[in-house]
Amino acid sequence: MDSMLGVRVVPDAAGGLRIDWDDSFTTGLVDIWAGSEPNLADVEAPVLRDARSGARLPALGPGRHYFRLVPAQGEALIVARRDVPLDGCVNFRDLGGYLTDEKRRVRWGRVFRSGHMANLTEAGKHDFAALDIRAICDFRMEEERAAENADLPGSPAMATLGIPPGVGDREFFHRVFASTDDPMVVREAIHETMRAIVKASAARYARMFDVLLASREGSVLLNCSAGKERTGIGSALFLSALGVPRDTILFDFMLSRQYFPAATEVGRVREKYAVRANNEATANALVMPLLETHESYLAAAFAAIDDSHASIKAFLAQACGLGDAELRHLREHYTC
Repeated sequence: MDSMLGVRVVPDAAGGLRIDWDDSFTTGLVDIWAGSEPNLADVEAPVLRDARSGARLPALGPGRHYFRLVPAQGEALIVARRDVPLDGCVNFRDLGGYLTDEKRRVRWGRVFRSGHMANLTEAGKHDFAALDIRAICDFRMEEERAAENADLPGSPAMATLGIPPGVGDREFFHRVFASTDDPMVVREAIHETMRAIVKASAARYARMFDVLLASREGSVLLNCSAGKERTGIGSALFLSALGVPRDTILFDFMLSRQYFPAATEVGRVREKYAVRANNEATANALVMPLLETHESYLAAAFAAIDDSHASIKAFLAQACGLGDAELRHLREHYTC
């Protein structure tokens, strides 16, 4: 089940949605309410009553939808599709719904994460505008932004927080790919990169938190080329600040395996890093570790934090400038 909630919201083949839940949510009947806002304040009646274990809903019209599941016994739960299917964008998803150590839920529709939006179509731009994204934390380097330029509607404020996609400088993976035909060498280079990002780029993530703390209206997007490593660490730090457990954060990180289209991104990554090999198959296999998502990638980042700080709270305080007041503000603003 998605979201560590015991509930899953997925599209079906007929263009509607399927909502399923397991016994951890309820064993009884459920009324389902649907709306275009996370708080469903504009909804007057349920779209379905007395559903058991799950339900299929027909297409509800354009835009993103949120659902309040109201069981006959127990607490109501707000859910949504984890992914946000914007035409021409990769790995775009919502960080809402996760349970914190204070038994609160991360608000849906407030913080999103994504990969590049260079191929966003007019339909994708229309759906992007509906998300009311007012600020973007962009972890890409200048040349990445130039190669993956996107004309985004709404003119969101852009915080350019360039983090090299490698160790030390932007040419790191160029050198790695030029030096080996072994995918395992590339995979270990990603572990090294994740550790290096934590150690060298804490100031960039501190600025990310400045953006999140300053946000009053609309939503915030965390973004890089693939939406996996640099955005993955940013998302992990954000969820950690809210008190989301590590196993849940790892679950969210691993969703890139489902939502990042690795097979179709091979050409872009080979061009980006000038990957050459004796044959096409070797070259394609060589870049796959950079396109795949493995638990060990995020584990390497957390290990770097644990090796250098007494706790994640200490890291957030000492490296990202988040004291008790800032943590309290984040939890008040982004959880409910």
